[in-house]
Amino acid sequence: MNLPIYIVSLKRDIERRNKINDIFHRLNINFDFFDAIDAKDPQNKEIIDKMRLSGVGAEMTDGEIACTLSHQLIYQDMIDKNIEWAVILEDDVIVNEKFKKFLQYFNLSEKDKLKHNNLYLLGGQKGLHDYPVLGQSLFSKVKVSTCTFRRVNFNKNKIRRTCSYLMNKDMAQKLLKLTKDYGTYRADSWKLMHQHNIIKEFYLDEIILHPILNEFNSHLESERLLTSEKKQPRTRLQKRMKFIRSWIKVAFFSLLK
Repeated sequence: MNLPIYIVSLKRDIERRNKINDIFHRLNINFDFFDAIDAKDPQNKEIIDKMRLSGVGAEMTDGEIACTLSHQLIYQDMIDKNIEWAVILEDDVIVNEKFKKFLQYFNLSEKDKLKHNNLYLLGGQKGLHDYPVLGQSLFSKVKVSTCTFRRVNFNKNKIRRTCSYLMNKDMAQKLLKLTKDYGTYRADSWKLMHQHNIIKEFYLDEIILHPILNEFNSHLESERLLTSEKKQPRTRLQKRMKFIRSWIKVAFFSLLK
């Protein structure tokens, strides 16, 4: 079974496109670039300004709004082309043979194991914090192809990024309706989607990695640093205590079914 792959990428990011294209070519994986909305393109100013008028649009940077629009255009494309399931990636992810094997063994019987009201994350959660955050169940899991997706039991509201996920067109349709009813929201507002019963459960298997973000390798991060306040850094003792408390919580919730 051919599982469509979208790679969201700014048309002007030639270096990134060439890099990920070389990797996918070497792995012999078919994919399609999806031209992201460019917040720096004056032609997009009108639609970005319009999106800012609803939901939490007023709190978002131009880049965040452009990111949301880009992913929503993919959802519309899935509906228009009647694509039941698709993998959505961003152009800075790190893929290897694990992803290739997942695609090779993904077939109709494996697809039937997936539920339309669950979101399946292929990675991108590592490196977001200096301490363990997500408590994944040791018992509630589903084996799909070569992946073992484990349900996130603890800290669902800490799930971030839209860099690598597996989604179906029914969920895509509901997310477009959420935009119509609620207004603008960040592309990775998974908590909001969960609260509106669009996503029932989150399942995660880290087979795709994401680089640590900074102002040099991320358009959104450089924008956010300009608008955000600097947080007071934790002391060494505070970091140690935070790490220990987090491990205890994550370990406890991983034991829940």
